[in-house]
Amino acid sequence: MTEPTTSATERARPGHGPDREVCAHWRLTPGPLLGDRVTGTWQATRDGVAYVVKHFDPGFPDWRYPLRVAAALRAQGWPTPEPVEEPLERPDGTWVLFRRLPGRSTRPTGAEVAAEGRARGRLLAELHAAAAATGITDQRGGFTGPAELVADPELDRWLRVHERVRPDEGRILRACRDAAVEWFAALPAADVPRSVIHGDFTPWNLLYDQGRLTGVLDFEATHHTYQVADFALSWRGYRDDVLAGYDEVRPLSDVEWRLVRPVFWAWLFIGLRDLLAAHHGTAAPTRPPLDLEWEITHLRKHSPLLTRKSDVPPLPSPAAPRRSCT
Repeated sequence: MTEPTTSATERARPGHGPDREVCAHWRLTPGPLLGDRVTGTWQATRDGVAYVVKHFDPGFPDWRYPLRVAAALRAQGWPTPEPVEEPLERPDGTWVLFRRLPGRSTRPTGAEVAAEGRARGRLLAELHAAAAATGITDQRGGFTGPAELVADPELDRWLRVHERVRPDEGRILRACRDAAVEWFAALPAADVPRSVIHGDFTPWNLLYDQGRLTGVLDFEATHHTYQVADFALSWRGYRDDVLAGYDEVRPLSDVEWRLVRPVFWAWLFIGLRDLLAAHHGTAAPTRPPLDLEWEITHLRKHSPLLTRKSDVPPLPSPAAPRRSCT
């Protein structure tokens, strides 16, 4: 986990196309912007062949690491994006050119949603087996583990400041941060499976062609951590079908079931320290706005399956006077 890749401080998608000099260097005809909140990503063509141009700005952490993870998985047969030119490192960041993978992402609706989630959970378990087999055990630059993230004393300090200004909201945030710290300290996580994870294993990052997997996209959040940390964006606090499908392929241990919620909550705190510091540490006339409704909503997500499988309770109701999530 790292501060730059945060839901709370997502950078706006670039409104312009790929750099003209970059396009000229690679003889590309630029196309439309593709969906990506962390980097600038565009479609492009060259001699009638479809490519993807991706831009990592100078603050993007350790951009080589995602390419390395994708390559290691590709060597095992996983369809991951492969650079077709040497990356261009420039003052404005790094530009990478990939051949566009075939297929389309799925957009399940209605009764399809649960089936898609279960299948994706099974696929994630298979991906984790391959990830462990890569032998990549070093941590990505700029990233840290979930336990270290919530234990940050500066996060605690700014949450207390926020609680004084917005008591109801601050109480929820600080109580959950405190509970997560306690859970990580109490759980015997030394033997919990770890590997590099994808970081955003969602339907829109998987491509299929006539039912065959043809692409696993967007490794921008990959790093080395607990494998259950990959549930943060694949499960999102309530997609129990994903957990069920995963458990069918690789049964989760009791400790892993208990880790799912604190790891998810730690993900919701990514970037929050800096947001709070910018808001409360700045004079009123230039103070940036602060809207944490998204974080609070996801802290309140309910998972019946996780409630049955672990002794880690969900967030109490707003009316509850308790100051702890345990």
